[in-house]
Amino acid sequence: MMKHLLRMSVVVALILSNVSCSGSGAGTSVATISSGPASDNADQTITRLEHDWVTAIVNKDTVTLDRLIADDFSGTTNDQIYSKGDAIEDVKTGTHESLDLDNIRVRLFGDTAVVTMGQTEKSRHGDSDFSGHYLFTDVWAKRNGQWIAVASHGSRVR
Repeated sequence: MMKHLLRMSVVVALILSNVSCSGSGAGTSVATISSGPASDNADQTITRLEHDWVTAIVNKDTVTLDRLIADDFSGTTNDQIYSKGDAIEDVKTGTHESLDLDNIRVRLFGDTAVVTMGQTEKSRHGDSDFSGHYLFTDVWAKRNGQWIAVASHGSRVR
């Protein structure tokens, strides 16, 4: 378990480093946690986008999912790595009766945001019941002035 957490920490750190330091400026870019009015607005925007994401899943709204999720998105669960295409296909084939978010925390690092939250869901895929409580870490990047999900990890709480 500790190896898994360490690996996830390294992956998130690499993503943040890559996204936050990918600018073309001459200086060195350092990730910092933002605070104040601008970050409050970003916090509210990203929180709304998280709610839009789960609403789109419940409603099988693949157009919204396509807009919210980056083409180079990478998601992980306890036992798999998946792409944007995989995520959208999962929504098309699964049944998500409800997805309720709790304890949403947004941390900003320039044009990158890391979101942690809980999610209680009632869902099925084929004959398998996936209902339960999950913990998620999502990474958002601001690209061309818009926030877009670039990575997500979800684990079921057992």
